[in-house]
Amino acid sequence: MKHPLTVLTLGVVLQSAPLAYAAGTAPEDKTIVFVCVHGSVKSQIAAAYFNRLARERGLPYTAVSRGIDVDAAIPASIRNGLNSDGLAPTDEVPRPLTAVEAGRATKVVAFDSVPDDKRGVAEVSNWSDVPPATKDYAAARDVIAHHIDDLIPALAALTAHPKQTVRGMVTAIDERNDRIALRLPNDGSEDFKVEDFKVQDGLVFNSVRFGDQVQVTVENSGDAKTIVGLKKE
Repeated sequence: MKHPLTVLTLGVVLQSAPLAYAAGTAPEDKTIVFVCVHGSVKSQIAAAYFNRLARERGLPYTAVSRGIDVDAAIPASIRNGLNSDGLAPTDEVPRPLTAVEAGRATKVVAFDSVPDDKRGVAEVSNWSDVPPATKDYAAARDVIAHHIDDLIPALAALTAHPKQTVRGMVTAIDERNDRIALRLPNDGSEDFKVEDFKVQDGLVFNSVRFGDQVQVTVENSGDAKTIVGLKKE
């Protein structure tokens, strides 16, 4: 039985930093990072299985395997297990996780504890129920595959609503109708344009005021443009 994951909603982050007006889209990193302590066992299995399912379902995501204290090589038992399933490790040599890579990823999933200096600003999901794969490859693979079966639908839902990042100044706030207007740079003949956006989470109205300079993540769903993430700078 599958248990669909809940997709995280709007998070509002407030920071103090100068912001020059800039517009355009920021392509999302479509990487899913799987992390285990040595980067050679569970994360390799997860990345291999995820990539096969993503290809089969046409999802624009690629999984990678990373470690904290990486091994020099991938164990033969893991290579043989993957090979028996028609798969192969994503790397010939395990690679370490970095805070930069974690922060840019769409999602980070860990089988072991991830130190703060490795995770950076990333939120990490923990799959701590996976048994030791070097002792029982099939048992570990089955638990990992179950988790991935749950993860895929949530990622598919994200791709159904493309996102972009824009920067501008708040010119109007209509809390009653869940709307915010932003003054944005214009690629046309005018220097600036004002565009109206829906707001997904009403908590954003507690954090912004007229004249604030912000960076927002906008989800395009049909004809509507909805703010699903906001950073005040």
